[in-house]
Amino acid sequence: MEKSNLDINIFNNITVYDDNLSDFDIIRSIIEKNNQEDAFYILNIEEIIKQHKKWFSMIPRVFPHYAIKCNPDNTIIRVLAALNGKFDCATKQEIKQVLEAGVKNDRIIFANPNKLPSHIKYAKKVGVSTMTIDNAAEVLKIKEHYPDAKLVIRLAIDGKSCGMKFSEKFGCKPTTDVVKLINFIKKYEMYLRGFSFHLGSPCYDIDAFYYAIKLCNKFIQTARDMGFDEANLIDIGGGMTGEDHDLFEKVAKSVNAALIDVDSSIEIISEPGRYYVETAFTLATYIHSKKIKDDDGKLTRHYYINDGIFGSFIDKLYGVERTPLPLLKTNGKKYKSVVWGQTCDSSDCVTSEAMIEELAIGQWMIWKNVGSYTVCLASNFNGFLPSAVLPIIRESAM
Repeated sequence: MEKSNLDINIFNNITVYDDNLSDFDIIRSIIEKNNQEDAFYILNIEEIIKQHKKWFSMIPRVFPHYAIKCNPDNTIIRVLAALNGKFDCATKQEIKQVLEAGVKNDRIIFANPNKLPSHIKYAKKVGVSTMTIDNAAEVLKIKEHYPDAKLVIRLAIDGKSCGMKFSEKFGCKPTTDVVKLINFIKKYEMYLRGFSFHLGSPCYDIDAFYYAIKLCNKFIQTARDMGFDEANLIDIGGGMTGEDHDLFEKVAKSVNAALIDVDSSIEIISEPGRYYVETAFTLATYIHSKKIKDDDGKLTRHYYINDGIFGSFIDKLYGVERTPLPLLKTNGKKYKSVVWGQTCDSSDCVTSEAMIEELAIGQWMIWKNVGSYTVCLASNFNGFLPSAVLPIIRESAM
């Protein structure tokens, strides 16, 4: 891999490995060295660096602000900070975490349209001035607690094809509410910085990016015509996938095409989360129990692992089905298998339809591309702690 120019000496928690070792080799070495039984992630720093570089090579005009909510692991934040990255924060704590990583306040957008007053006060205290809104009440709240804030109006636009849509909860309707809100901001003499949208996560609707950018550009002109000469920001949100390169390439083409007619005076930013971390995390889980059920002559293998839907697999509740890989390949026949989580909850089923090779108690299952909305949503239900994150990097990437 191309060198990152990242000073690894400032990261005392990142373990350096030989280039010849695969992720599976590294996982095996961790297990053998520590006599490991607990589940754990390896965080491949090379993937974070690669995604950061790829973004600027494919969408050079759009500056990404990493969405902390997707995965708030402190090593990710410090690596992106070292790469001169910017950040999307939604709470006081997220802002605090990013500032503590040495990031300057003008490299943060407070991208939560509905904020606690104390969080607005904190943003004022530390000088994080750019923040999103989608209603008049929020304007009044910010007017009271941070009158010099720079407001970004979030539009309610959903992609036709996306995993989770947001417009029911966030955003104002472009057809009926946006101009009213611009007038309201003008009435209370607030600073209008620009417009934003979030099409959904993950978003598969390529054309929606083109349409939404064009709409924001139109509202920039509307705002300027109404006296907001300082309106110069379009935030295209997040939802971009990191796992599917072809899909991201199509998104990039759609975004770049839409930006051709956007004046160079307008700053374009985004809020990617899963794009950065999805492929950087690999989870290793230990099989601690097993049984075989006979349902009218049909045998199903049932495996019990040391993670589950209350830990790294909460996205199972949203219909995401993952298939594990065996750490030690057997090249044997595959069988219908059920993988259960570790808690006493009967709904704690990681996957019920997996076709995998025969495995035994004491072996390990590997789950790839699990960096988004896993670590951040894990709980300690039933006394089980969230799986540890072990950052790694290979020598050639340093």
